[in-house]
Amino acid sequence: MNVHCNFCITKTRHVLVQILYGLLLALLLGLAFGFFVQILWNALLPDLWGWKAITYWQSVGLVILSRLIFGSHGYHKSPHQPAAACKANFAKQEADPGDHQDLYYEAWWQEEGKYSLERYMSRLQNKKK
Repeated sequence: MNVHCNFCITKTRHVLVQILYGLLLALLLGLAFGFFVQILWNALLPDLWGWKAITYWQSVGLVILSRLIFGSHGYHKSPHQPAAACKANFAKQEADPGDHQDLYYEAWWQEEGKYSLERYMSRLQNKKK
């Protein structure tokens, strides 16, 4: 019996299309940024320092070269971000062997929690009536 998962196929296709759109958008933005660099270079540097004007493809090459030299090669999370701080706090709580809050909660739930919940629910139902 051959089972097809249409959801998986469409989900995979959707992801691939999104990746292609992202790459196309990055390419178009890079080319547009190359045009911007060419305009700035040709407007400023030949007059200021006497350098030669550059072509469009030279400016695109400058953009790529500057990205390789000065740009980061990936996203590195800062420890000051909330998600990193949350993970650090959670790891610290997990590593603390003296904290037995879960054990106390289980004992409380067995002794008082179910009864308290039932009383609360009955109060809510009486208010609705």
